[in-house]
Amino acid sequence: MLKFIFGIAFVAFTSFCGYYLAQKFRKRYAFFTQLQEFNERFLSEIAYYKRPLQVFLSNYHYKGEFQMLLEDFFQEIANWGIEGKVILKSENYRFLKQEEAKLVEDYFLMLGKGDSNSQKGYFSSVKDSIAKLQLQAQTDNKRYGDLYIKIGFLCGLLILILLI
Repeated sequence: MLKFIFGIAFVAFTSFCGYYLAQKFRKRYAFFTQLQEFNERFLSEIAYYKRPLQVFLSNYHYKGEFQMLLEDFFQEIANWGIEGKVILKSENYRFLKQEEAKLVEDYFLMLGKGDSNSQKGYFSSVKDSIAKLQLQAQTDNKRYGDLYIKIGFLCGLLILILLI
């Protein structure tokens, strides 16, 4: 009976390890989904409302790492004005690849710079690359997210079978 309980606990532990390792794919997918949503809102903001950037940023709330990035950006604006530089801290955004982090940093450095026509042009041009990144993150999340959980479960089951 003790072996059975230990075995179930071990399989649950390895399944949780797989779930934990798949977290970066879920975070990346959520981040790019929210970035795409933010970009759409910002494009309509430039076209119609034209409110100050701080007002726009405070109107919508997001989740997870994207909300942390917006808070950091808002703090940077409050401290240094629009000339402040957004730096993606590596420990908070490990799930982003280097080129993705560069694109996101460039994106946020362009917020509030220039007139509305130049901003509309830039953010419209970035729209396709953000959509591609979001689609790639969704594909990776579906493919590898479930795979890590299944591998964790199967590794735990294999070790359990070998021990028994």
